[in-house]
Amino acid sequence: MKRLGKVGLVLGVLALGGVVGCKDEKAEAAKAHRIKGSDHMSKKEWKEAAAAYALSLEADPKQEKVWEKKAFAHMQIGEMDEASKSVMKMMEMKTTPAEKAELYRTLASMYMATSLEDAEKYFNEALKLDAKDEASLGWIAEIYAQRGGARSMAAPIVKADLEKALTYYDQVLAINANSSNTVLNKRVVTSRLIAYEQQQKEMALAEAAENAKDKTIVAEANTRAEEHQKRIDEYQARIGELNKQFGEIQKALKASGAAPAPAGAQATTKQ
Repeated sequence: MKRLGKVGLVLGVLALGGVVGCKDEKAEAAKAHRIKGSDHMSKKEWKEAAAAYALSLEADPKQEKVWEKKAFAHMQIGEMDEASKSVMKMMEMKTTPAEKAELYRTLASMYMATSLEDAEKYFNEALKLDAKDEASLGWIAEIYAQRGGARSMAAPIVKADLEKALTYYDQVLAINANSSNTVLNKRVVTSRLIAYEQQQKEMALAEAAENAKDKTIVAEANTRAEEHQKRIDEYQARIGELNKQFGEIQKALKASGAAPAPAGAQATTKQ
């Protein structure tokens, strides 16, 4: 019995040693490939860096920072699907709604330059976790502002998208009434809506002039022109309200000792 006990003890130690040895080997492999990945990153060898990080993660998939670096490397060579997969692996390590929402915002921001549809999708995922996520609401407003032509005077104006941008800006202001940048953004979008109504008014007046002998067409076109002018007046009144709101925010910031935002500064979605 004593002999059998000793044999069992020896086998147990050997088995334990095998497990520890295996873990050590994986840890060393993860470290070695991680170092190679960082070396490639420093040389901007993005494809090689991503491959090295992948090998490191095969050995140890719990390296959150390595998933992050792998995502960055994929982004640099336009492999957005792979970058997205890497970020979603990081999601598995997050435990709180706030952490997950932040990661969804990170994922969304990755797509802002390449796919507004994907960006909007991930900002909405963040909003599912926090309906009052000011940053995500602001960025979705920016997406619709871009789609509506608010960021380029040469871009065609899409009224429906501009109006949707305004609804998201209003949600931001409901959360943070002192967001001066949101007021500026809202003013830019409203100005583009004025431009749209002006275009439509001019088209209606041109139609009336071209069909001067047809009283029915002239009357209908003039009615449309009047409706567009009415909306122009409404939007201009809103611009006045926004200017007043911006001024009040600036005064409050100045009184508190904070640096006020320049009135002529380009609006952004940073809150």
